Amino acid sequence: MPDVTRLECLSPASAQAVAAEADMPEQKHRARADGSGVVLTYIDKRYPLDVAEWAFEHGHADDPSAAAVIAGL
Repeated sequence: MPDVTRLECLSPASAQAVAAEADMPEQKHRARADGSGVVLTYIDKRYPLDVAEWAFEHGHADDPSAAAVIAGL
């Protein structure tokens, strides 16, 4: 059964950008924007780690939000 986590982004537009970049249905990793957050469904725990890091590095999420995803793993 897949795990689910949420990454809070800086805006709904940022959440949409992250979801568009991160959605990988062929690998059973899904990302969908939900307001200013992104809901991540995954099998491999490296996936949300990579998404949170990418979102932070590209200015879509702040450090505390990315850290919260990482800490929750």
